[in-house]
Amino acid sequence: MRLSDSVFELKIPFQNKTGSDLLDESLKRPDLRIDSVGVSKPFELLEVNPSLPISVKYTQGITLALKIKAPGLPYTGPLSVSLGEKASGMVRVQIEKMLASYKGQKFVLEEAPSVLSVQKGQVLKRDVQLYKVMKYGDSVNGIRVNAPFVFSGSEPKAPFRIDKENSYIISVFVLAPEYSYAGPLEIAFS
Repeated sequence: MRLSDSVFELKIPFQNKTGSDLLDESLKRPDLRIDSVGVSKPFELLEVNPSLPISVKYTQGITLALKIKAPGLPYTGPLSVSLGEKASGMVRVQIEKMLASYKGQKFVLEEAPSVLSVQKGQVLKRDVQLYKVMKYGDSVNGIRVNAPFVFSGSEPKAPFRIDKENSYIISVFVLAPEYSYAGPLEIAFS
């Protein structure tokens, strides 16, 4: 790029979506927050539009307009732009046991505790054998989880019917809490 002006604008399209993500597109994920933008020396960042911090919902996009001052001397080389997010932090999640509830009854799915160190809002996957809770022909119209977890999705998605005779395993996706937690994970089926 040849510049005759010392100040120029660079537009960067940005989308909150991970290309290597193996999870289903419809699962809820946390918003991505952009707290800082930087450019490599000898360039100087003068302005970012829209103003920082910016929150971008999952699968949505935004175009960042950067006003940049070019170096005063002839320069040949790259211009690097970096987008930064304050560390969202890690939390300790100790799931003491996993429970399920259906038609007013509670069932223990797992009694062995699991201890995880995860990023706040990370998607956790838990597989559930529904024959511990229901029987062939039963229907699931909705799924909820106890706070501080947030239900993110399931595979298959509700509503569905238990139509396999020997085994019916579903995957339940939940968002990790925003703070450390020790206690049960309860999945309620309706």
